Amino acid sequence: MTGIKDNSLRKMIIAMLGLGVLAIFVTAFISGANAPQAKERGTAQRQDTSLDDSVAPLMAKLKDNPNDKEAVSNLAHIFTKSDNWEKAAPFWTKLVMMEPENIGSRYHYGFVLSQLNRFPEAMEQYEAILKTNPKELAAHYYMGMINKYGFKNLEVAKQHFQQALSGTLDDPALEAETKKELASMN
Repeated sequence: MTGIKDNSLRKMIIAMLGLGVLAIFVTAFISGANAPQAKERGTAQRQDTSLDDSVAPLMAKLKDNPNDKEAVSNLAHIFTKSDNWEKAAPFWTKLVMMEPENIGSRYHYGFVLSQLNRFPEAMEQYEAILKTNPKELAAHYYMGMINKYGFKNLEVAKQHFQQALSGTLDDPALEAETKKELASMN
């Protein structure tokens, strides 16, 4: 008798498992198995559309006047904020050429170049900053980061972090980060 009960119990468990799997497939089919991905794609498409809406008028301005500093600057910032390093780099290049003494543009351009793993070029930007203003200690922080993570030259990185801390950095968070990077090397 137990054999009959065990057999019936097995059949019932297998049937319930089968119904559970079937319910999962039906639910996935009805709601769409890729619903989260479709939602993400929709969000990305809206962001791209929003980006296109702000980029198109600026590109039109540049077509009319290729030396429109405001349009070049806005495009550089838009692409940088959207982490589109490839598109941001040419605008930072142009902006630095238009205003070679603009330290802020050089900082941004150096950062974009480092995101593109173009470390020697990024270093040139930070060196130019220090040539313009040797008291720009934050440039040493970025040079330290490039040497530590890009070139894997820890000794030079350490020197730059120490130089960054040789005075007072304007940004307390940057100072704390520099100390943290330096401490991680000891």
